[in-house]
Amino acid sequence: MRALPLVRSSALLGLGLATLLAAVTTDDAAAQRKKKKVKDDVVDISAFKKDLVVLTDDDGEVYVMPGVWGDDNAVFYGDGKTMYKLRVYGGGADGTTGAIDFSFWSPRSKGNASVARNGKGEYQLSCGDELFALKKAPDAVAKKVLDSAVFKGPLWKRQAQALARDDAGNYYFVDRLRDDYGGKAHRIFAGPKGGLKELPMVNVVSDSVGEIYATKRGELRFVTSNSSATWIKGAAKTTLTIIPVEDNVGLIYGDLGVYEGTLGTPCDEM
Repeated sequence: MRALPLVRSSALLGLGLATLLAAVTTDDAAAQRKKKKVKDDVVDISAFKKDLVVLTDDDGEVYVMPGVWGDDNAVFYGDGKTMYKLRVYGGGADGTTGAIDFSFWSPRSKGNASVARNGKGEYQLSCGDELFALKKAPDAVAKKVLDSAVFKGPLWKRQAQALARDDAGNYYFVDRLRDDYGGKAHRIFAGPKGGLKELPMVNVVSDSVGEIYATKRGELRFVTSNSSATWIKGAAKTTLTIIPVEDNVGLIYGDLGVYEGTLGTPCDEM
């Protein structure tokens, strides 16, 4: 991508990660069954297709965004054959200048991420403090994308549930499916930064008192009343420090090493 001079300041990351899940009990087998049911949901663009603009960057990646602000505000990113929906959480439009902006979830960006058109009619991708030029695709290419591409829901379907650390620098991280995909299928990872490994899950208990994540190697417990966390392995108990997931998005999606590969956003590698 070709970087442009910075013309806007970065903003805080949006979409804070969800807080602890209410009342659910599951086991590893049930979680695996749930995972198999999660599929890429196809999005029908016919209702707003006429308002969509097809863009490309210098690497040939394709972006589809509305040319006007409306109720749908669906923005997609992909290779032109399979397009995944970005989780748009903000933005706006200026009816006088024609400027329009769609901010999307991008946890690896060091600042706000968005696809936008400025008042001069120029399109650009913002990944924190970096800006990249986008250009409108030729009419024939745009028509092919809109008529032939498969438009799907967001590629990434999981969210952080809880994070804690012991005094030796070992992290304990729990994630699950997002609420719109059932909110279950918990997973737990443990280890030093950059080397966390998934532990085979046995059972999950969650209620108003707290959470117990039982694995074949030990139990991770969170107690709501005193905001405490403990790792229990046999007779040994290790007190943990709870780390707010909302304030550590970069750590979770980057430095911990839990998630490799793309999250389905154009700013993943920024």
